[in-house]
Amino acid sequence: MLKYFRLILFVALLCGLVSLAEAGTIAVGSVSGSPGETILVPVNIDDMAGQTSCNISVAFDHKRLRFAGRENGNIGAGIMGPKLADANKRGKYDPIVSFMGEARGGTIMYLKFAVREGAKGDVPLTLTVPTPAGVYNAVSGKIMVR
Repeated sequence: MLKYFRLILFVALLCGLVSLAEAGTIAVGSVSGSPGETILVPVNIDDMAGQTSCNISVAFDHKRLRFAGRENGNIGAGIMGPKLADANKRGKYDPIVSFMGEARGGTIMYLKFAVREGAKGDVPLTLTVPTPAGVYNAVSGKIMVR
């Protein structure tokens, strides 16, 4: 009985280590900007974790920032997202990202934000990766308004 328990424990630990090793990380950068300035914020991935697509969501304070669009990164990704007006109204940009090509990691895209007049302090850019669930670690960023 003890032999089977050890075997089950070993398999469970091995599966846990394998799943940890396969997790990728998607991270929103932290940059600085001034009121009236439009800045680019990178969204990076370190490992596609065997996925061909994912949904991401970046929430922001639409009273201090205006989402002004995006620019492509260096990994070759197809990006379908909401209209600018919708993202600004909700304070959230939530595109579907399809990975193309052989790159394992790099910059998915750059988010363009205009810092509104009167904005002060750090403005969080809160990242979630709702789909596929549990595959990516999400690292939020911020814009440090000077």
